[in-house]
Amino acid sequence: MNFALTPEQAQLRQAAREFMRRECPPEVVHTALAEGRHSEALWRRMAELGWLGVAIDERYGGSGGDILDMAILMEELVRGEPAIGPYFNTVCFGGKSIGFFGSEAQKEFFLPRITRGECVFALSITEPGGGTDVLGAMQTRAERNGDGWVLDGAKMFTSAAQRADYLLVVARTNRRVEKPAQGITLFVVPRAAPGITVRKIDTLVPIEDTNAVFYDGVRLPADAVLGEEGRGFYQLLATLNNERILGGAAALGCGVAAYEAALAYARQRTAFGKIIGQLQAIQHYLADMATELDAARLMVHRAAWLQSQGRECGAEATMAKMYAADVAVRACDRAIQIHGGMGLTSEVEVARYWRLARLWQIGPITNEQCRNIIAQLRCELPRSY
Repeated sequence: MNFALTPEQAQLRQAAREFMRRECPPEVVHTALAEGRHSEALWRRMAELGWLGVAIDERYGGSGGDILDMAILMEELVRGEPAIGPYFNTVCFGGKSIGFFGSEAQKEFFLPRITRGECVFALSITEPGGGTDVLGAMQTRAERNGDGWVLDGAKMFTSAAQRADYLLVVARTNRRVEKPAQGITLFVVPRAAPGITVRKIDTLVPIEDTNAVFYDGVRLPADAVLGEEGRGFYQLLATLNNERILGGAAALGCGVAAYEAALAYARQRTAFGKIIGQLQAIQHYLADMATELDAARLMVHRAAWLQSQGRECGAEATMAKMYAADVAVRACDRAIQIHGGMGLTSEVEVARYWRLARLWQIGPITNEQCRNIIAQLRCELPRSY
């Protein structure tokens, strides 16, 4: 049993860490927050380094890596939100979904553009009355019109829609089905298509943007369908492991960033004539953080390795996302406590890390729903939802 990264993966991790230290310091992040948009310079640089195409096939200009490579990058890059841009949405839902289910024409058109940083994707799936209950709440519909389709409906919490070039929209195309999962189709929709309205939602989370998106008679050609008509939800299920593994890696990165900030502060802040890192209470906080983050990383990497080997990992990916999110929030909370009053100011980064980490307990799937799925898959208990 070998827990070590390959030399190439270790180099990738070190390169990403140095990149963030050198090219995405806090002032770059604060500028992105003030402007409400990511840094185009950072996005172009990540494309030049091959990171936007890390898991895209070499035939389409990518590096041919796997989900573990993506997770390594996600852990390091996430501390730069929102300056780094919509990396999660573009590489997971754009690159992976099209790589898995796209036609050859779609792959040839989109994948090289994603790799070059010329194409940003957003996933438009959550319904206004739905949340986790995607199928039960699905009201967005697409109906045939001549050789194409007409799309109508509304979506909530579509992150990166303000800057996206394309929206991956989940819509019902057939109401006469035996199971709710049937009759769902994925569409690749140009963000600039007539009939689309995007309204930004104000949140506490320091990401680039999340939005309500309204589709009013949006006309789409036949080749806007991604994969097989009516099988869209099953196609989404095939990408859920990637989504959960990357979500776990993102949460882990938030927790690690908070731990590192707290450790550095404990080593230089003095009280009662000594550094606070000598105080047992502070040491116990830091020891717990280091232990839990290490365990979370092992879980994320195990799930990523299983996925890269083509092995079943639904339970493992869900566990990794759930545990990493909970650990990250605890780590960020302890980091704030170690900083004392400064932890709740914008003078240090730990409160921003907490707000980022808190997102991953809710999205892309709530930790409560994760526990339902784990109970079903691993404990073999009756389905509770």
